[in-house]
Amino acid sequence: MLESQINKFLSLPEVKIVRKRNKDHHIIHFEAFKTSLFEVCPKCPTKSTKVYDHVYVTIKDTPIRDKTVFLKIKKRRFKCPKCKSIFREPIQGIKKGFRSTQRFRKHIQWCASNFTDLKRVMNKCRCSSWMVYKAYYEQLELEVKKLQYPWPKTIGIDEHSFVRNSKYHYKEFVTIFVDYNNNRIREVSMGRSVAELNCKRIKSIDGRENVKNIVMDMSAPYKKFVKEQFPNAIITSDKFHVIKLFNQALNIIRIEIMKHPVFLKSKKTPMRRLYLTRNDRLDFSQRHVVKYINGLFPELEEIYLFKERMLSIYNIKGFKRAKKALIKLTDEMALSGRRQVQTLRKTLMKWRTEILNYFRTGLTNGRTEGYNRKAKLIQRKAYGYRNFENYRLRLIYDCR
Repeated sequence: MLESQINKFLSLPEVKIVRKRNKDHHIIHFEAFKTSLFEVCPKCPTKSTKVYDHVYVTIKDTPIRDKTVFLKIKKRRFKCPKCKSIFREPIQGIKKGFRSTQRFRKHIQWCASNFTDLKRVMNKCRCSSWMVYKAYYEQLELEVKKLQYPWPKTIGIDEHSFVRNSKYHYKEFVTIFVDYNNNRIREVSMGRSVAELNCKRIKSIDGRENVKNIVMDMSAPYKKFVKEQFPNAIITSDKFHVIKLFNQALNIIRIEIMKHPVFLKSKKTPMRRLYLTRNDRLDFSQRHVVKYINGLFPELEEIYLFKERMLSIYNIKGFKRAKKALIKLTDEMALSGRRQVQTLRKTLMKWRTEILNYFRTGLTNGRTEGYNRKAKLIQRKAYGYRNFENYRLRLIYDCR
């Protein structure tokens, strides 16, 4: 009765427990053997019943009440009648060449996901740090394979920094593909150029023709990649990044103006906050300050008014009305003689179709930016990653 209960608890149906020994207060040994009538040769699939000899293997299993468990299994070695090769019988739940069960490696993954540091995991599982890393990312890879499915209808694309190159001292970036339909990260790719994105892993995902909407920032490599890989998709430019272009041009002029004697007398000037905040969210006194500064510096006023016009366009309902308002804005920008305004207009004209697609789809890159934030928290929690494959597995699994 006790042996049947132990066999059921260990979840190894092919193994029969014959003896239990308490080696000390912290270690339990179970002696067992496999029960099968025959085995199949791995080289040539031939049934073999002839036992050549026996070997004993010690396998580590999941702890029972904080006691380390070892399985001492008596394994048979068979001789193939056809190719005459000698092979050892396999056991379900224990991979070939491993000295621990799959359940123990799953237990390591659970400990690594729930404990705060590596030392606690090592003490709980009584194994080395190498074993913790090996088993953890091995189990993550198995879990990520279960999450594979075709491309969804709507995708968000964005990048974030991964690591600084130690040789050339530049930042390396990672591109994430966010599934808007299932609210999770679908895939992660190293780099942000077209050549790096056209990797085997991205191309191997089925259902590219099913993608109808893609939301992203105004990146030329992303645009080229999307047109090559997702021919039926409508690209929508994120409105936050459109307004960001105006804010960057406004900020360049603001920094130059801050050197004026009018501002050098005051120690603290909230000019940056005033100009980044949209006008309808300022109170009466703040609007008066902005109006006074704009009167002193016409070049600042011009870009500020164009920025407010662009913000008002995003409040328009209807594609046709928004299209007319954007054409009117770009026509007025064409009359300006300032270099920053002409650069902004050129960018708006280049991405006009993608900007106007927002009024049809209503999509923004907010969800993608949220997953970028979560990726940064994962990096910070791990004190950074150097291995991209480990980082990819962790990111996809934690954001599933």
